[in-house]
Amino acid sequence: MTSTPQTHPTAIRTLKALMALLLAIAAAIQIWLLPAISADFAANAPEFAYLRIPYLIVCELLMIGFDIALIAIWRLLSLAASSSVFSDAAFRWVGLIIGCIGFDTALAIGLLVHNLIASLSPPILVIALTILAIVGMALTLLMIVMRGLLAAATAQREELEAVI
Repeated sequence: MTSTPQTHPTAIRTLKALMALLLAIAAAIQIWLLPAISADFAANAPEFAYLRIPYLIVCELLMIGFDIALIAIWRLLSLAASSSVFSDAAFRWVGLIIGCIGFDTALAIGLLVHNLIASLSPPILVIALTILAIVGMALTLLMIVMRGLLAAATAQREELEAVI
């Protein structure tokens, strides 16, 4: 693979290393931290212990959405490294990222609504879920705009290749 100046191979390798680290941290969170926190919550607030498993499942699903989005970003970085990011394959990965962010945002909104209706949590959790929902919506919209830019750039590249 011959890299062009636009592919920034060092930056791509560094990003992939950081993403591998994030995936390892996410795995540790899913395997050890979330179950421990949910068990601690159930022990400290027995009146809400019945919510331990449902909330644990939602949190695990949030983490799975995060993991899948990281893998999709990894694939986009691989496409960028091979100078083939302006292809149909990129649209699948961008679409998957949008889906993951939207899925996680919907889960965060669901948790927020449930917490508000049932008055379960301290205010800091409600604030955190509100921020997470707002950030999730903003990221979803940003990725939709980025997909539009990718579509425009791909079309321009195809037109340029046709002319050449």
